Amino acid sequence: MKSLLPGVPLSRSLLQALKLAPARWALFLSVLFAFGSVLPAWQVFSAPDHYLALHTALEVFSITVSAMVFGLGWSLRRTPQSGPFVWLGIIFLAVGLSDFLHVLSYAGMPVFITPSGAEKAINFWLVARSFAVLGLLVLPFLGCTRWSVTRLRLSLLAVLAAVTLMAWVILFQPHALPQTFVPGQGITALKIRIEYVLAAAYAVAALLLFARGVRDGVRALTWLAAAAWTMALAELYFTLYVDVSDVFNVLGHGNKLAASVMIYKAVFSAGVREPHAALAQERALLRAMIDSVPDLIAFKDTRGAYLGCNKAFSRCYDLSEESLIGHTDTELFGPGMQQSGEAGGAAVARKPERHEEWIEGPDGNMRLFDTLHIPFHDEAGALLGEIGISRDFTERRRVREQIAEREQRLLMALQGASLGIWDWDIGTGRMSFSPLWAEMLGRTLDEVAQDVSSWEALVHPEDWGHIQATLGPHLRGETKSYTAEYRMRHSDGHWVWVQDAGRVLERDEEGKALRAIGLHQDISSRKAMEESLLQLATSDPLTGLWNRRYFTEMANGELGRVRRHGSNAGFLLIDLDHFKRVNDTWGHAAGDEVLRHFSGLVSGHLREVDVFARLGGEEFGVLLPCIDDAAGALRAAERLRDLIASNPAIVSNAPLPFSVSIGVAMLDAEDSGFDVIFTRADEALYEAKRSGRNRAVLARTEKDRGCAPEDVQPLSEMAPR
Repeated sequence: MKSLLPGVPLSRSLLQALKLAPARWALFLSVLFAFGSVLPAWQVFSAPDHYLALHTALEVFSITVSAMVFGLGWSLRRTPQSGPFVWLGIIFLAVGLSDFLHVLSYAGMPVFITPSGAEKAINFWLVARSFAVLGLLVLPFLGCTRWSVTRLRLSLLAVLAAVTLMAWVILFQPHALPQTFVPGQGITALKIRIEYVLAAAYAVAALLLFARGVRDGVRALTWLAAAAWTMALAELYFTLYVDVSDVFNVLGHGNKLAASVMIYKAVFSAGVREPHAALAQERALLRAMIDSVPDLIAFKDTRGAYLGCNKAFSRCYDLSEESLIGHTDTELFGPGMQQSGEAGGAAVARKPERHEEWIEGPDGNMRLFDTLHIPFHDEAGALLGEIGISRDFTERRRVREQIAEREQRLLMALQGASLGIWDWDIGTGRMSFSPLWAEMLGRTLDEVAQDVSSWEALVHPEDWGHIQATLGPHLRGETKSYTAEYRMRHSDGHWVWVQDAGRVLERDEEGKALRAIGLHQDISSRKAMEESLLQLATSDPLTGLWNRRYFTEMANGELGRVRRHGSNAGFLLIDLDHFKRVNDTWGHAAGDEVLRHFSGLVSGHLREVDVFARLGGEEFGVLLPCIDDAAGALRAAERLRDLIASNPAIVSNAPLPFSVSIGVAMLDAEDSGFDVIFTRADEALYEAKRSGRNRAVLARTEKDRGCAPEDVQPLSEMAPR
């Protein structure tokens, strides 16, 4: 039922309801009753027979209205809010049947089972009015729900049984009923009292219906309230008449006729007109929505004929909706047009289908459409047709192809550059990797769990400090990007050097990192090359020992530790004796062999912390960190000298003995750098050479040089013999 005044306060709704047509009609008929009730009992017709035709016409009209109310209520029984309509329909079936028996019973009508007469007619009249007032009294208390089939059948059978019982009593047991009419005198006092009771009941029903209508905002209930009030006035007229043809009887039947019209208007308006208006409004809204959609929408019946379409569909095919309706695709576009259900042998789809199709537009250009065919059914599940929805996919396909092409190019570029991709959901810890990322480590994606723990487990433990030092500040937003170089374990066990570069893509409102993405590049070859270059830059190519530049850096570094910690360190400057003679006599190849033999011999007898380097030509240096004192450094030099003297080189399968001279110097915290240390050691080496070679000499310190000659032991005497 249609809302009367939705959202309006009750007091205001009451005032508005009193201004509506039902209230105005009830007021008009009430005023008419006030004037009519004081009229004398005029005879409208000179004889009762003259009133028979009009009387019958009025009753037939009321019976017809009752039948229409029943038919309308019964036809609405399957609707969601059919309860009140069904109730009124069943009740007015009883009213119509009782009024029909009433018409067959009053004076002047043919014999219907028993002779016609006023008493018989009045009894059927009272039965009909009792059914009507019962229906109107119960109606305000009914909920707007759908009745079950069982309830419908039981209610209909009960009403028919009640009408049958009343008819049997009136027709076959009239003596069991009290007298309501006395020939020559008119209606009895009992009949008048019954009419008053009916009038009061109608009035109560009118108030209940009006109150419910105002409360719920249902206009149809106000019409029913007006009908009940009009019936109450009719019953009051029937307490006044003396003869069936006087003015009060005619006015009473006129009010009954007006009440029947009001009841039909209420039921028809609420059950048909208002739902149709709401349906038309919903249809207009739906139509506006469909026409506003840019997608192509069309509706077909079960044979594939068009039921309608939206404006986008009409524009696409340059056809009006009117020209489409009733025609199939074959009729409109020719036998080559493929229908949605052609493959399945049906004109329309039996289940949702989706496919892409190329369609030629009015401009002759081909457009790609993504089409969805959806079958629609009635309440019983029977197929009614299909809805086709097509979306122009041409531009999206073009963009998708461009994106796919760019992705392919990017993938090829990444593969060409050996770049693997990782994507890290920081909140959940989920981390996805590209196939190339896993391939760098000799693995497949199936062998790598998509989690950050997979990455953590493969990183070299010693490299975590460097990673955290660069990744942490970036996650906190302190740097724009993150870059690190570290090692990861290959599936065969060796370590792969990778360069990792990434950036946070998403942060929350507080700046907390949510998602990061980055690239891995295998830089093992570059690292190996860097190591090779470093080796070339810091080592001697002939002997493989460190070169002078690297040795100088190490010596300066050790000098710094001596200054910081007060530790002792020594430096041995070694020179091969008469090495030029070896080259001149045996050749440079022999000289190179002597140098290699010497380097290997010394390297094998040094500590792991000692640094051994070729400083140039046949000159070598040994850095002795953490030595006890100068005497310890001198002893180490003597051991090396003895080792070399007793292990000649083998040249051309013949032994080639040689010796070395060694200058020994201690690192002093007051030294400005390695050059100072080297100068002292070089002086000691010169002293060893001058003293006959094949010996080790400890260099003097600045303190030694400042003492008296007699207090200083000569370098030659400090060396063991």
